[in-house]
Amino acid sequence: MRQTGLLLVLAAAACLRGAPEPRQSEAMERSARMLRQLERLEADLHQGTVETTTYSELVERHSRTEQIACNVTDAHVLEISRLAAIQESRMARKQVEREGRRARKRKVVALARVRPSRVAARQAN
Repeated sequence: MRQTGLLLVLAAAACLRGAPEPRQSEAMERSARMLRQLERLEADLHQGTVETTTYSELVERHSRTEQIACNVTDAHVLEISRLAAIQESRMARKQVEREGRRARKRKVVALARVRPSRVAARQAN
């Protein structure tokens, strides 16, 4: 019985002791460093993918915006050209009207006036 009791005490003590503490070895430390480096590299690659996606989206938006701006500029230039042509035709028409009025007024004034040199010549006769 003593032997059985001693055996039970030893078995209980062995069970209570549990698993031994893991030893920190140099290989485990290197492995942990490599895992941390790989995790950083993976995070950097993921960040690079996100940045690449963001930049490609920005480039696409920029090209669409440029296209819209070019269309607006073209429409604006056409409108300016159209308005300039209208303005030039109006100015030319007004110039012709002014010249026509001046010519008519000159003729009327020229016919209505008597030259002083002719008046003096008539009196001398």
